[in-house]
Amino acid sequence: MDLRTKGFTLIEVLVALGVMLLLITMAVPSFTGSLQGTKADTEIGDLQRALNFARMEAINRGITTRVRPTTQGGAWNGELIVYDNTGNPPNPNVLRVVPAMGSGATLTLTSDVTSIDFNNLGGLSGLAVPVSFNYVRGAQSRTLNVCLNGRIVLNGNCG
Repeated sequence: MDLRTKGFTLIEVLVALGVMLLLITMAVPSFTGSLQGTKADTEIGDLQRALNFARMEAINRGITTRVRPTTQGGAWNGELIVYDNTGNPPNPNVLRVVPAMGSGATLTLTSDVTSIDFNNLGGLSGLAVPVSFNYVRGAQSRTLNVCLNGRIVLNGNCG
C-alpha cells in the first residue's frame, strides 16, 4: 500500500500564482477602460435624454423650453435644469433637473452658449449655428451635436 501524501508541491503553487498574477495584470487595464467607457456613455446619455426631453416638451406644449446650467454662467458638466417660459422669470416652471456629471469629466461647447432653447416646432431658437458638446473622461471622448432643426446627434454631424 502506497502511503505518500497527496497535495501540491511548493513549485506547483508558485507557478499557478505566477500565471494567475499575469492574467490579472493583463485584465485590469481593459477593465478600467471598460468602466470609463460605461461611465462616459451614461453621462453623455443623460445629457442627450435631457435635450430630447426639452425638445419633446416644446413640441407637445407648443411653447419654448430651455436647457441651461442651474447657476447662471455655470459649467455645463454641472447640474442642468429644463424649464419652460410659463413661470415668472425668477421662478421658472422647472420640468426636469439633470444631475451633475462625475468628477474627472469635462464638457466643452464649440460656441459660447449659456442656454439651449427649443421652439414649438422642436428647432433651436435664437442660434445661428448648431451647438456641439465635446465630452472627455480620461481616454474616452464623445461628441453630441444639436442641429438647427433640433435633431440631436451623438458622435455624428448635422450634415
